[in-house]
Amino acid sequence: MNSINNINDINYITDNHFILHQPFFHDDVMDYNEIMYTEPYQALYYEFRTNAREEQCTTYIPSGCMDLIFIQTSSGNYVELLGSSVEAKQIKRIPCAKYFGVRFKPGMFLSYGSLSLRDIANQELFFDCTKYEGSGNEACDLLNEEFIHFFHMLSKTDLLNRKIELFHKYFDEYIDVSEVNDLTGYILSEINSTQGNVRIHELADELHYSERHLSRIFLDSMGITPKTFARIVRFQNAMDSILHEPKLTLCDYMCELGYSDQAHFQREFKQYTGVTPRRFINYAQNCNFTFRCVDHNTQMMAG
Repeated sequence: MNSINNINDINYITDNHFILHQPFFHDDVMDYNEIMYTEPYQALYYEFRTNAREEQCTTYIPSGCMDLIFIQTSSGNYVELLGSSVEAKQIKRIPCAKYFGVRFKPGMFLSYGSLSLRDIANQELFFDCTKYEGSGNEACDLLNEEFIHFFHMLSKTDLLNRKIELFHKYFDEYIDVSEVNDLTGYILSEINSTQGNVRIHELADELHYSERHLSRIFLDSMGITPKTFARIVRFQNAMDSILHEPKLTLCDYMCELGYSDQAHFQREFKQYTGVTPRRFINYAQNCNFTFRCVDHNTQMMAG
């Protein structure tokens, strides 16, 4: 691929300003806790426990991110991979389980086996680690000794910071952005920096590509088109504004984020959350949503 003159204007590798919310993950669980780290790469780490009820579901919303989730139960250990969806969908939760999850910024991926970001886009993949442990079965390259050792160490701590340390110890060498080529990385950060308010054909003209070619390169890396990602980013920014300031009016959020048509805003918001903007505002007003971030100096900041 030809070099991009503009590529140094925005650096994807050091861009740590992506929004990584999944607000419904808090619902109907115990001891939910999350923290954002921006070094050595941006990722949101979270933990919670499920109760003793029968199998439940929670709403998973589009984020452009991949979630890697480790699940511990009395009967075994499981790994779940969630690729960014293009609309709100329901995902299952196992009762009486401990969950520890990692949400990578868009474009980052745990490089295991033959799976790629495109392969898991809009997918929910679930693996039973106990099934493969010591069996010699190579059906799933994802489940190897690192996961077995990691689960063993994970069972020995209830501290989120310690779980994060263990994750870095066992998996940092597999964290990969190689599929995010220079063009895709630039597009990710450009869309993110404009809160999703960018015209893809203008971005293509700026980079001296056809819109079709630019979209194909991005789709090959991410599994979604740049237009879809831009809509997701704009929606995530709208949701972020509501979560931070749930007392504003619907028009305030629309104006802040460049939505000119209320019907379009409501339709897109419901597609991505399963609820109307007004219902989500009411939800935000009544939930205890907190934002925590750790910078490169590991100092705690309020989001």
